[in-house]
Amino acid sequence: MATPYHETTPSERTFIHNTLTQHQAFKLRKFSLDFSYGALQYLVANVQLQHYIEFAISRQLLYEEFEDYYVLPNVFYSHDNVPSLEQVSLKGFLFNPNPPCDLPFASLKALCLFDCVIDDGTLKGLLSNFPVLESLTIDLCHRLLNFKASWCQSMRLKHLVVRCMDNPGFNLEIDSSSLSSFKVYGNSVKISVSSSSSIAEATVFRSRYYPYVQNFDTRTWLRNLAHVKKFGVNSWFSQFLAREYEVNNNGWKIFENLKVFAWFGPLEKECDLIALIDFLVLCPSLEKIEIDFRFSFWEEAGEHRPPFALERPFVENSGDGQPTVGFLDNVKKIIIHHFFGYKSEIEFIKHLMQKAVVLETLSLTYRRLEFNPESFSCGYTSCPPKESVQEEIFSLSTASSNVHISFHRTYHKLGF
Repeated sequence: MATPYHETTPSERTFIHNTLTQHQAFKLRKFSLDFSYGALQYLVANVQLQHYIEFAISRQLLYEEFEDYYVLPNVFYSHDNVPSLEQVSLKGFLFNPNPPCDLPFASLKALCLFDCVIDDGTLKGLLSNFPVLESLTIDLCHRLLNFKASWCQSMRLKHLVVRCMDNPGFNLEIDSSSLSSFKVYGNSVKISVSSSSSIAEATVFRSRYYPYVQNFDTRTWLRNLAHVKKFGVNSWFSQFLAREYEVNNNGWKIFENLKVFAWFGPLEKECDLIALIDFLVLCPSLEKIEIDFRFSFWEEAGEHRPPFALERPFVENSGDGQPTVGFLDNVKKIIIHHFFGYKSEIEFIKHLMQKAVVLETLSLTYRRLEFNPESFSCGYTSCPPKESVQEEIFSLSTASSNVHISFHRTYHKLGF
């Protein structure tokens, strides 16, 4: 439910009130509130906002959104239906320290906090009231400086997502024995991972790699993820690998259980690409590679907009530094979700095709982007025609004699 940006009239408020009063269903899939600032002031002053929150909780679901921060009312903690809530998503709320948690959230399985103001102690205390929590998302929350997965008292916590947490000095500790997957999106997040064997899937996206500050910490938590079966990264990882080869001559032959490798974003240097290929060759259990060449990894979070790619110069090695001898012995499937036909992308695919000796399927979804000519001055370039890209892909040499290539196409005009 969304209120208009002008101040609501008495008849509009009556209509909204009657709609809620006449709603008879026991459950709702989603109940969303999106208020303009003026409308929100009126609702707070007239206690109608609390009535809306009570309505959502009574239908065993809470999904609240505000553009301006509003103090979360105590009814959130004390309503009779709190023990039966199964999922809660809160956006734009200000959490008071030491909230009155009168009732346990005995059934809550999924919690998402987006653009909320909450400190370490308040979040830790709140999580102690969720005994069966399975999924937690912390997205763009302010005042939070530390988070430990072990703060969740639930022994069922399986999935953790920490996104846009670029608060200076933010520390993230992955120390829950029940956790099976986690995703981290952010540049300044300091990560530590305990050597828990329960984690099967890990995703870490960063805009860049800072070797002089983070190389020791990165080595430590990567070693503690050596048992994962699915690992997702972007360009920071290839930069890290390239530096490890240069400084320590370290091939990182530790991911012996890895079955699925997911890559996001463009590659800018051939030396980074070669380091990445060498890493994959040293993963003996690898069966599947997924690639998404979009430029902005925030799009991976589910934002609904056309795929975006920016071609960057691909720095070649002039013949120096070739991939090590070795093959992707068990890789049978390579899926490329967003392919734009740029040189760095084709080079990546070429190396994979030459290494995957038992490859059965290469699936590409070609995103043909055409930019407004005025965009060229900003560095945007339109993708090559589909025919030329398809011809180049099909002409690549392959190590496997049984590979099937499927080429799909979508088309987008941007900036017109």
